Amino acid sequence: MSFSKQTYREIQPIKKLDHLVHSFWMHCNTSDKPEEKTIVPDSYLKIVFVVRDKKIERYFMTGLWIQEKTIITPPNATNFGCRLKILAPEFLLQREVASILQSFIQLDLSFLNLKHFDLSTFDNIVHQWQGELLNIKSPKEIPANKLRLSQLLDKKKGDITAKEVSNQIFWTNRQINRYLNKYLGVSLKKYLNIQKAYQSYIQIREGKFFPEKYYFDQAHFIREVKKHTGATPSELHKQQNDRFIQLKNIKPK
Repeated sequence: MSFSKQTYREIQPIKKLDHLVHSFWMHCNTSDKPEEKTIVPDSYLKIVFVVRDKKIERYFMTGLWIQEKTIITPPNATNFGCRLKILAPEFLLQREVASILQSFIQLDLSFLNLKHFDLSTFDNIVHQWQGELLNIKSPKEIPANKLRLSQLLDKKKGDITAKEVSNQIFWTNRQINRYLNKYLGVSLKKYLNIQKAYQSYIQIREGKFFPEKYYFDQAHFIREVKKHTGATPSELHKQQNDRFIQLKNIKPK
């Protein structure tokens, strides 16, 4: 297996998958020691596998994280992941993931034909991964109201109220909550709060600890950030390179 010295890289999905997939990523632990990192909620469910010595050691799917989670990458191993959007449970996986909220399930290597993947390069992996995802994608057309919901949440990244979401997509708040709770296990308000917190990490990364938007005041800002990450904004900033792996890789809207 041949990878560059980059420890992190992302690839965007092809157009046929962009309503369902956010991105594909890889993260390498190039050291001879296990790497302990904290993953913070980012509003995506994930399919992940870990490769070491050209062999797949772990393969699993996560639900949404609603609190921070510590992960350990083995020495000289690479994590590969696929971030999935809110419509993926129904129109790609064709199952709910509410039952694995803040948790995960192990996957068999036959799922998405992973046991036959060419693991030589990240680009090869993503190419094969997208082909297998297209194979399981539902042939049903995504209803307009659900597509509008996903697109609006993707665009606003939490910078919108639940009432405004309902008004803009012509779907009642009750209907939206029923849908999100069924497939993801969270309400619309909770989902928006996860998105808001995640976007605020961009300003935290830059050393700005007073909320620029999203929050009523600094106390509200600190409380919400700590609820989702287990750390205050200043602690996040201080540990962004050593502990919080996502912070340096978040892209602005």
